[in-house]
Formats: sequence, C-alpha cells, structure tokens
Amino acid sequence: MAILTLKNRYREPFVGMFDGVEYTVADTLAVPDYIAVHLKRQSVLRDNPITGDNDYRLGIVEKGDPIDEILELPVDTFDRSDTDHPKVKYIATGIRSTRPPLREGPGTSQVSTKER
Repeated sequence: MAILTLKNRYREPFVGMFDGVEYTVADTLAVPDYIAVHLKRQSVLRDNPITGDNDYRLGIVEKGDPIDEILELPVDTFDRSDTDHPKVKYIATGIRSTRPPLREGPGTSQVSTKER
C-alpha cells in the first residue's frame, strides 16, 4: 500500500466518499492508493464512452496525471465529440402523432381503468 497525493484542479474543494468516510480535497490530500484511485474516479468531468477517455477534476501527482488548473467546469459530463449527435438535425415529419388513436372493435375492453 502506497501513499498517493491527490491534487484538486478546480478552485472549489472536492468532497468524495470512500467506505462511508467523507474526504475533502481543497488543494492536495495524501491518502492510501486505493482511496486515491476511488476518489479520482468520483471526480469525472468529461466522459467519452466511445474512446473510453475521461477527464478528471482530481489528479494523482505520483502517476503523472494532469494537474493543471481548471478554470470552468463543463455543463455536461457526456462528451459528444465522437458521436453523431452534433451532426443530427431533427425534422418534424408529422407522420406520428403524439398519442395513438383509441382502438375499436373486437378485443377492446369496454371497462375503463377506473372501473376495474
């Protein structure tokens, strides 16, 4: 078990939890390696599910993680740069209504849900 140093890359303190104990990382915090990795995984800023790359708010100094300062937190944690979402244009066709019409004929119930 090694002791690793966590570095907070944002100006506000990061509060994470491991095994029911809260850890507050204001600037740096020295903790055992398994706690450092767990707290780093809790501090995800950007997640790209296609490439598996993540950007974290905390960096582990001994592992060479980026520890440069973050000036602004992203609004959305999901990274859509590698998906087709930025290229999609939604066009209303009018083919499908928002509510399907009620069925009539054999096989339909004559009893409403409130009467059941």
